Amino acid sequence: MKKKKPNHSFFDNTVFMFKTLSKWDKTLIPMNVLYDIFVVVVELGVASFATTLTYCLENNKGLSAIVFVTLAVTVVQIFSNSMSNILWQKIQGKRIQIERNFDVFLGQKVMDMDFDLLEGPVGREKYQKAKNALTYEGVYAFTEQYGKLFTMLMLTLIYGTITVTLNPWLILILTVLEALKLVSVALESRLINSTKAPIAKVDRRLNYVNRISRDFSSAKDIRLYQLREYLIHMSEYFIGERKFWTQKMYFYYFCTDMISLVLSVGIEIGIFIYIVFAMLDGNISKTELVLYVFTVTEFAAYLTEIGNVAVGNIQVNMEIGNLREFLDIKNTARNSGGRALPKEMPYDIELQNVSFAYPGSDKKVLKNINLKIRKGENLALVGVNGAGKTTLVKIICGLYRPTEGKVLINGTEISEFNRDDYYKIISAVFQDPRIMPCSILENVSMLPERESNRERFFSCIKKAGLYEKIQALDMKENTLLVKTVNENAIELSGGEMQRLLLARAIYKDTPMLILDEPTAALDPIAENEIYLRYSEISKNRTSVYISHRLSSTRFCDRIVLLDENRIAEIGTHDELMSLDGKYAEMYSIQSKYYRKEKADND
Repeated sequence: MKKKKPNHSFFDNTVFMFKTLSKWDKTLIPMNVLYDIFVVVVELGVASFATTLTYCLENNKGLSAIVFVTLAVTVVQIFSNSMSNILWQKIQGKRIQIERNFDVFLGQKVMDMDFDLLEGPVGREKYQKAKNALTYEGVYAFTEQYGKLFTMLMLTLIYGTITVTLNPWLILILTVLEALKLVSVALESRLINSTKAPIAKVDRRLNYVNRISRDFSSAKDIRLYQLREYLIHMSEYFIGERKFWTQKMYFYYFCTDMISLVLSVGIEIGIFIYIVFAMLDGNISKTELVLYVFTVTEFAAYLTEIGNVAVGNIQVNMEIGNLREFLDIKNTARNSGGRALPKEMPYDIELQNVSFAYPGSDKKVLKNINLKIRKGENLALVGVNGAGKTTLVKIICGLYRPTEGKVLINGTEISEFNRDDYYKIISAVFQDPRIMPCSILENVSMLPERESNRERFFSCIKKAGLYEKIQALDMKENTLLVKTVNENAIELSGGEMQRLLLARAIYKDTPMLILDEPTAALDPIAENEIYLRYSEISKNRTSVYISHRLSSTRFCDRIVLLDENRIAEIGTHDELMSLDGKYAEMYSIQSKYYRKEKADND
């Protein structure tokens, strides 16, 4: 299988990072350069002190010269070390902030992406790899790696220049040996990179299990259904898989590091033998011996470091490439321009030959759906689990794009409209709605408190049947929700939560209303009350309801039964009952069940 080339070159990623860093913090890169200069001064201080001290002793320069050299080097070292430490602390803080900026940047991308691109396995895999790029080996390490490379190059140039004066051939020999080490390190980089995709896949699954384990909303189910052992087993399985790939990665590290170690030891032994024989032959003085021992060994060491840092840069570059690959995902929906939304409301909704398969799958979960929802009509979608009800609703909402066919609003295909404008005309309540960790007022308006219309808010909660509950609270509409975030928050019951969502849908005041089994967790009486309220507010709106309880859909103008991913039956409740088909069978079974349930409760 041919290996896919990265979308961005090393140079492209480097330019991208320098531009981004300069935009977010103009002082970070200059501060790094200054820090690297002080590091070079500190490194050279040891060699220069040892060499100068040996020269003074060898040539009888006296105690005053030795004291002067010692004091001068000490002052320079203390100053350089102090400055480098101060700069390092500041740089670390800036790097953390840069990492947070990228985290926010990534979050903004996730919120703006087309829903179907994000929800698919390919999108999630790319997201996990992009998220991994925000670790120490990714964007955080970028300036550190380039700073190290700058430092290594400067020191290698200085020590290499001195080494040439001893024997020019040493430079060539050392460079060849270091090149061999670099080849082994490059091989290491390729092998390590081959583990990245499997690790990202395992991390995504492990993170999901861990998130469920720690999610407060799952705590009751975990205890009541004794899921603890099951989740621990799943976690241990994925940890084992992660351990396998991690061990494989570190095995690659070990093998290539051993090659580098053997070459390094061989280089150092060879250097010492050569320098000792040069001194015994009288070709160099004791001062030169000290100088060359430092410079030649340091030159070899920094050549090695250049290789290691270069590989580190390659690793960082790969992580940045993963990040950019996710950021580069293009939305297919129209984000700007587009046709103006129809002024005539409510809207007609028409699906023409709509089929849908998830990305990467040939299996169609919807097949040749032809359906026209008339303006102001209340339409119910029913069917067994997996029939495609939620998928169909997501297509109507514009969250999914049909694999085949099209969706029209008042005769215009929805892809012709601006995506965000289209979202504004839909109020939707899904099976797993999110309550924000803010006030009840803000949860209903979905706006900051200062932008919320309180008069409109009170009108909505009265229609939703939540007014008395809120008025009885100490903080009233300013009461906070979500206890896991806010200590003084309250928890709403299931029915109260549905009324809150109903109030949210009323507040948005859109011509289209979508309900995807929002009352699945409620008892039939509570559910019926909620649906009666929905029925009231859906007047003069085009509405689509999904409910697993067929009796709750009787107020709808028409009912569509989905079966085996197609429209099997369509009509009013009475018409479908008279057909004596699948709908009538399901309704009869449910009616018997609820009558039995009511009798048992009585």
